[in-house]
Amino acid sequence: MNLDTLKRTAKEDLPVTDQEHIDQESYKNQMIKQKWLDFKSDFELLLVKAKTDHQLLYRQKWEYYGGKADAKVYAAKPFDIRVMKTDLTMYIQSDEDILRISNKIGYYDSCVDYCKGVIKSIDNRGWDIRNATDWKKFEAGMM
Repeated sequence: MNLDTLKRTAKEDLPVTDQEHIDQESYKNQMIKQKWLDFKSDFELLLVKAKTDHQLLYRQKWEYYGGKADAKVYAAKPFDIRVMKTDLTMYIQSDEDILRISNKIGYYDSCVDYCKGVIKSIDNRGWDIRNATDWKKFEAGMM
């Protein structure tokens, strides 16, 4: 599942398609909402994992750029620059691996926010259906 798939699924789920039997659309809300809560929780778990991976990687990069990593690490990927403590953060934050996982965190964060927005729209969809049902009653002279 990715953000594009979420967007396509939202386009299928959110519209009220059966104007003739609009009262039945409200039953559909609970199924839709459960599906989106599942999506949201899945992406929240991925986000937590990515943040944990980021913390572990940050420590490894701190050791690497600070000159405290194992000699095997430097043998595999040499780094001959002596970095001052004040510059350590700049080196770590601009590291390609750190940037890659930061982008991943941002992506998962966007997916969670999108799911939250769809869930809010599903809640509003219930109000829209109720208003449409009330309007139909009004037009029929039942109110």
